[in-house]
Amino acid sequence: MTVTSGEDKIKWWKDAKFGMFIHWGLYAALGRGEWVMYELNIPVRDYERLAETFNPVRFNAKTWVGLAKAAGMKYIVITAKHHDGFAMFRSQAEPFNIADATPFGRDPMRELAEECREQGIVLCFYYSHVIDWHHPHAVHNKYNNVWDYDTESKHFPTYWNGLAKPQIRELLTQYGPVGLLWFDTAGGLSKEDSEELVELVRSLQPDCLINSRVSHYPGMGDYQSKGDNEIPMYGEDSRAWETPMTLNQSWGFSTKDQVWKQPEAIIRKLVHIVSKGGNLLLNVGPDAGGLIPDLSAERLREVGAWLSVHGEAVYGAAASPFPYEMEWGSVTVKPGRVYLHLTSDDWQSELCLYGLKNKVNQAYVLSDPSRTPLETAQSYDAELDHHTLAIRLPDKPANDCMTVIAVDIEGELSVDTRVSQQPSGHVKLEWANGRIDADAKTVEWSFQIVAPGTFDLELVCFQKEGASWDEAFREGVEAASGNQRITAQPKPDQVIKNSTACQHPYSEVHSHLGTIVFDRPGTCTLSLRSALIRPKSGFTEIWQADPVKLRAVKLVKRQ
Repeated sequence: MTVTSGEDKIKWWKDAKFGMFIHWGLYAALGRGEWVMYELNIPVRDYERLAETFNPVRFNAKTWVGLAKAAGMKYIVITAKHHDGFAMFRSQAEPFNIADATPFGRDPMRELAEECREQGIVLCFYYSHVIDWHHPHAVHNKYNNVWDYDTESKHFPTYWNGLAKPQIRELLTQYGPVGLLWFDTAGGLSKEDSEELVELVRSLQPDCLINSRVSHYPGMGDYQSKGDNEIPMYGEDSRAWETPMTLNQSWGFSTKDQVWKQPEAIIRKLVHIVSKGGNLLLNVGPDAGGLIPDLSAERLREVGAWLSVHGEAVYGAAASPFPYEMEWGSVTVKPGRVYLHLTSDDWQSELCLYGLKNKVNQAYVLSDPSRTPLETAQSYDAELDHHTLAIRLPDKPANDCMTVIAVDIEGELSVDTRVSQQPSGHVKLEWANGRIDADAKTVEWSFQIVAPGTFDLELVCFQKEGASWDEAFREGVEAASGNQRITAQPKPDQVIKNSTACQHPYSEVHSHLGTIVFDRPGTCTLSLRSALIRPKSGFTEIWQADPVKLRAVKLVKRQ
């Protein structure tokens, strides 16, 4: 991977699409995740004793970087220091580090830096710049060590100037070029301190990218870090973004967490994210011995095998030009070519795509080395200004995970960007694509109906684990179109398993609100009133995510 510089310095990252997140630290010795010190209120002195026996002799930088490469990942972000304050590198600023406080005595960050250069992977560092449970003067607006230290006695500048900034300087001067610094949980950090930190990074490595979590003030950093495991809606973000996601449910190594995503699910989520213009930063949690769990490695290699054949449709690809999700999969594009990523669910003999205006020269299965042309037909309804492309598909999927159909087109890509009814007859209206009136708590959509009829109206929400559904909808909702009006108290009628866009700790829930009729084709409108409607944040909602998030209204056409 070639790191770009100057005004185009983020191009390498946008093209990369897929990175490896590594949560590895002293907490691995306890096997209960990276927040164990905070959750159990472990005294600093007791926690420090873990370092006396922390000796990850099975750590092998070549193996780790080789796995990332085999998985098709282009960059690695590793926890140089997490919230426990233990530095995973040799630090002159703090002896509580892996090289000086453990029998291991080595600097794994240096070994990773050398191996990343050797294998062509971009090395990046995670650094917890505000939360530090080991340091007596670290101050966060919520997550502090209050069992060892008196909050009123803390003097943040002592931590900031004596540890955080010196260690960031070390990371940017001791390991060669760093692709990006991934900061985390900036709650309470002043705007001035945030700006000072950004300037420090810029002065040391001007081409080093900075994520938005460097500050809780909007607009800082080079790209938007979404909330943990969060995949946004189309149109929700105005700048480059990335979803940090775990392979299971924890970040740091946990012996109890064995809920693993399957390769098929990872590929679908990766493609779904890329189709919306984002990157996927997928996490692994090595154990105390320095090994990435076999179940993680196996899944990553399977993802890499798929990417080795289909990477053309992912790396450097642009987002879907259609402002809505496709029921059969996802869309990515490159100049002169549209990639249709089809799931193997309910495989059909024909794929129908609305809205592509370009003349199609040919379509073929991307994994077919002979590029055997698939039969295509295009039609246009002048009255509705409606374009249809039909592609005759092979008898069965080319791949169990996801089959990619490449469509070569003439000229510059041109599509109908109106929200449209899908060939199945359904319509999905995401709130981020609607006209939002935050004061009135309403959102209104305009969309195209091709096949009129009676529709079941479904509310699509993401419910956080343990959240009260009744509390979220105590005021009910109201939907309206023309003289049709539906008032309902939503119920959690259906939980969608293996949702492509929804991750732990949320579940995708559908609620039946009633029925509505659209009796003629053309442009239609629908409005929704709900207390859950709010303006686009334009900024990540880390730690403050709503218990129940409104995502969309779905119109399901009755047959």
